[in-house]
Amino acid sequence: MSADLNKTATPPLAQEVGRYAEAPVPPSLRGIFACQWMHVLPADAGSMPPLLVVPDGSIDLQWIDGAVRVAGPDRQPHAEALRPGAQVLGLRFHPGTAAAWLGIDMSALADRRVALRDLWGARAAACLAADSSAQFVHRVAARPQPAASLTPDAAMAEAFRLLQSGMAPEDSPLRWLSERLQQPERTLRRRFVKHFGYGPQTLARLLRYQRFLQLARAEPSTPLAHLAAEAGYADQPHLARESRRLAGRPPSALPRDQASSTLTFGRRDA
Repeated sequence: MSADLNKTATPPLAQEVGRYAEAPVPPSLRGIFACQWMHVLPADAGSMPPLLVVPDGSIDLQWIDGAVRVAGPDRQPHAEALRPGAQVLGLRFHPGTAAAWLGIDMSALADRRVALRDLWGARAAACLAADSSAQFVHRVAARPQPAASLTPDAAMAEAFRLLQSGMAPEDSPLRWLSERLQQPERTLRRRFVKHFGYGPQTLARLLRYQRFLQLARAEPSTPLAHLAAEAGYADQPHLARESRRLAGRPPSALPRDQASSTLTFGRRDA
């Protein structure tokens, strides 16, 4: 996605269009994936404009109308072109599991959408031979899981948790994590690039913005200046700059009510 979001009409946010829901994954996948999610776009939309996906620090294995791909770690907003009525099923990796399960460093997938066939070749056949999102989940669950892929990097999982909980805006994420995890900064940075596709500072930025979005939806009447401080920004202008970079619009233009158009799925699909 080009960084020049403000020079053209900004695409609608993906979260504002269609219906979305999350559900648990089958028991055999719970050590690898945090959840499964489904996003169904309206079928009567005529021509569907590109949708803007805000980077959130996650990595997904996705089934889209029969095609299977990996949505790598985004560092910037991504414009997604999908047809009206498209159904997207995602399996969201736990922090620190994607590199081992996919067999590739996440730095190679940063800001990319890559077909699973291009990563695995013939090994992807079982996952690709799925006629529905439910069958896709079952095929992934039935796939033999190498022992190495079932053990997430515990230090990276803890690093994600620490950054998700927040830190002072003046702190250096790398130094802050190095002190808490008792790891040299150089080692920590190398492991971050392998498992997240970027360094601690980038992940801290993305998770801080996600923290703001959650607060904004939960507290729709709270002034933005208060939300900025609560989320960990230095001040409201700091939040405004980050919102334009990560969502292509100021925070005042973001929806602050809980989405009402939800989708129920999961028990049958899992």
